Amino acid sequence: MGAYKVVIIGAGLGGLSAAAYLAKAGLRPLVIEQTSFPGGRCYARKIDGVEYDIGAIYIGERAPRILQGVFGIDCAFKPYRIGIRTGSDFVSFPFDRQTLQELRRCKTSWVDILRFLIKVPMLFRSSYFDRYRSVGEVLDSLTEDKNIRRFWDVMFGVLGVSPYRLPSHYLGMGRSAIGTVVGNPVQLSGGNKQVADLLVDFIRQHGGQLVFGEKVEQIMLKDARACSVETNRGKYTADFVVSNADIKTTILTMTGRDIWDETYLQEVEALKKTLQVVNIFLTISPLQKFCPDFGVFFVAEEMAKGFQSLEEGRFPDGLMFILQVPSNLENSPSQCHRATLQFYHPRGSVTPEVLEQQVHRVMTEGLERLFPGLSDRVVNYTVFDPTRYEQEFGLKPFVYGLSPDLNYRRFPVQTPVSNLFCVGDSVQPERPSVPQAMESGILCAQEIIRQVF
Repeated sequence: MGAYKVVIIGAGLGGLSAAAYLAKAGLRPLVIEQTSFPGGRCYARKIDGVEYDIGAIYIGERAPRILQGVFGIDCAFKPYRIGIRTGSDFVSFPFDRQTLQELRRCKTSWVDILRFLIKVPMLFRSSYFDRYRSVGEVLDSLTEDKNIRRFWDVMFGVLGVSPYRLPSHYLGMGRSAIGTVVGNPVQLSGGNKQVADLLVDFIRQHGGQLVFGEKVEQIMLKDARACSVETNRGKYTADFVVSNADIKTTILTMTGRDIWDETYLQEVEALKKTLQVVNIFLTISPLQKFCPDFGVFFVAEEMAKGFQSLEEGRFPDGLMFILQVPSNLENSPSQCHRATLQFYHPRGSVTPEVLEQQVHRVMTEGLERLFPGLSDRVVNYTVFDPTRYEQEFGLKPFVYGLSPDLNYRRFPVQTPVSNLFCVGDSVQPERPSVPQAMESGILCAQEIIRQVF
């Protein structure tokens, strides 16, 4: 069906970033996407006529900075705050003077705050946090205050794993390595899907091609090199193949096992997927007033125990969920709010009855815990469990590609097959986030350009 210098499998942010960088260099890649939409989980869908974000609730300011600085794409965005329910009030992120005032309202003493602030600069010294195996252990050494601790547990718990299972090097905030900077939360003008839409426009303007609704089924190799990809419609030959499917799918499903070294295969097989999420898309009465300049809210109780329950295959006793309300940042007081609520689904399967009970609990007790009276102001809502999400969106509802763990390491974007690459949030650089996926695509494109020229 055609010969190309580079064929990219998947139009997630890793694949789109690689394609944009290559197109800018004049290589005119082809991007093949199995769904009808770009962006992967960093996009939106219309449900009952209302548009909702379906995955990437948190976008750090590094993402639009990459669009601006690397590609010269003009994009507007605004910062917002993330509120974490603690007692009868909120403690919010970014961590600044307002956060300190909120901690005081939550009865955290100035002594505990000052002790924490004195110790925080130690995180910029690798000799400090390298002494601990997990983020949880590092946080234990920084503070004993329950409000400060809940704040940081939530900020790291969104990665889909207990802070005590998250490697301590995730706290290497002072290091200059690519991928370590995520940035404070922002909302792009036009919604978070603009990250993907702007990259798609850039690719097309620079001669790249995108096809949608076509699924790659196999990566063909010859003489230890990737030579083509086969889809449900035909075959494309390529000098380089880039996969935005996660590395496990790429290596174990799309290629033949006999071409890989056994040690490499075992390492890939040992990688564990993150927990999936249940998505609830809500319409909320405009009578509900949210905190000004807040776009995301958390309720989280005993996160370490909660993740242990989830890994063991059951819902936690405490409430753990996130509510994104982008409409709260759009200054439309007469319009209903649209919101996306997510909570983790236990490892394995649960019965429909158990899931229904958990949904009811979150939509009643949980929303009331977040804002008294909120549950009565929900106009309607639609539940997408993992099965429905995959069937209707064509994607599995993972928060990130692979689950971080104490013995976990990310693989390089280049596989042992020299012209086969993986991009996205299952490979390097370190730290899962939207900009991390974009940076993986840029690293991949830079290596291909080096080989070509």
